Parts: sequence; structure tokens; C-alpha cells
Amino acid sequence: MHSLKKEKPSAAIEAPHPSSTSSARDCVEELLHKQTPIGLFLDIDGTLLDMALTPTTVRVPPGLAELLGVVATRLAGAVAIVTGRPIAEADSLLKPLKFIAAGVHGAEMRTTVTGEVKPLTQAFTPDLLNDIRAAAESMPGIVTENKGTGIAMHYRLAPELRDSLLITLEALVPKYPGQFSIWEGRKVVEILPVGFSKGRALRTLAGLPEFANRIPVMIGDDIADVGAFHAAEELGGYGLKVAGENFSQKEAAFTGPADVLAWLDSLRTVA
Repeated sequence: MHSLKKEKPSAAIEAPHPSSTSSARDCVEELLHKQTPIGLFLDIDGTLLDMALTPTTVRVPPGLAELLGVVATRLAGAVAIVTGRPIAEADSLLKPLKFIAAGVHGAEMRTTVTGEVKPLTQAFTPDLLNDIRAAAESMPGIVTENKGTGIAMHYRLAPELRDSLLITLEALVPKYPGQFSIWEGRKVVEILPVGFSKGRALRTLAGLPEFANRIPVMIGDDIADVGAFHAAEELGGYGLKVAGENFSQKEAAFTGPADVLAWLDSLRTVA
């Protein structure tokens, strides 16, 4: 796997800074207008797709894969998916195309579009899985999604169970020290191996040849995307928020997934 060798993009393509009159989105559009190379990192749920009651009931807009394929061609392959879903699920949603990707918040990766998906950590122990399963069974309405290198516990069908779910999972931390961390998302609690995050994933992907000397732009809608926003900014790029349950319309660069897709469609001609 390639490692990140640069702290910032080349000074020759230094990015403009947002100001009181220009937003981060304005700055990215200025770069595109000037034909400045960017690298695009995209979340899926809540960013490319509208949220659904469960992960399996999302609706994929017609032509999404084709659109992303055109954008990837325009950006010379510098498009990556950075998602909480397993990469296999991302592939299914975006078929027939495949992209460079980080799945399960970076706990698995594919560093070339034709490469294999590689888990970067061991699966959870049977004892921990049993305790998590027991927690879910004690709270009807919780939908548990085993991602292999992580587990998501969705409470969108029973939002009143959020606090109880967190308390139950936090009680497991001292029983399994150093094995997992707890992350909140949009009506979901993610149980992930310690040390993995979308921020770490973006830093790794930004070091790949496809993203060399390009300004990184991360687009996401969730609290879990904040680390990736910060990573992109620290590398001289931008984090663009999508409005929804976590980010207000005022602070966001996009009003929702439809706005993101319309913006991506505009890259057909300006990128």
C-alpha cells in the first residue's frame, strides 16, 4: 500500500482560502474553472444517496454510476469512495463500476480500481460479537449490520433507544480494552476497531499516485466525515458538508444529495 509522503499539495497549485465572501465550495469551483487538478473523495449515504430507514432500502438514482464514471474520467481517475459501508456493498450500489475506496471507515481498502479489497484489521472476537448480539436482541427495533471489520447498530426505526444503546455499548469497553471504539452517525452507532477513521483513510488514499499533486476535496454529510474534512484541509484542500441531520443548511455546501449530484453533473464540462 502506498503511504502519504506529502503534508500538502505542491505550492504550485496552492488552493485559495474561503473568506467572508467566498465559501469552500466557491474555492473548489474556482479551482475547477482554472483547470487546477483536484482529487475527489465521496461518502455514499446522505451524500450520493438519500437516507433510508435501513441500509438495504436505499434508492440508487438512475445513472449514478455513469455520472461518477464520467467525473472519474475527467479527473484522470482521482475519485475515491470513503464510506462506512463495506466496499462490496458500495460496489453493488455503484455497479458496474468500481472505484478506489475505503470501506468501514477505513478498516478495509482497495487502492486500485481493479485491485482486491483488503481488510486492515482482524474481525471482532466471538465473545465481543456475542455481547453485541445480545445487546441488540434486548432492544427490539435495533438493526444490526455486521460489516466484517466493524458493526453498525441502526436505531432509525426506534430513535428512543439511542441512549440505552450507547450506555449498553459503553459498558462493554472495559470488558474488551483496546479492541473497539464507538462512533455516532445518522441514527446509527458504529462499533469500529480502535485507530480507524475516515480521516486516516483519506490520508492514505491521498498518497496514491492518482491523487499526487492534486488538491483533495472531501464531500460528506455525517459526523464520521468530520475527520476526513480535517484531513483534506490539513493537506491543503477542502471539506464540503452536505446538509441533513448533522449539518444545517447554513453551514453546508450542499442542500442534500440531489444538490451534490447536480454539482457532480456540472463537472462533466468544467473538470
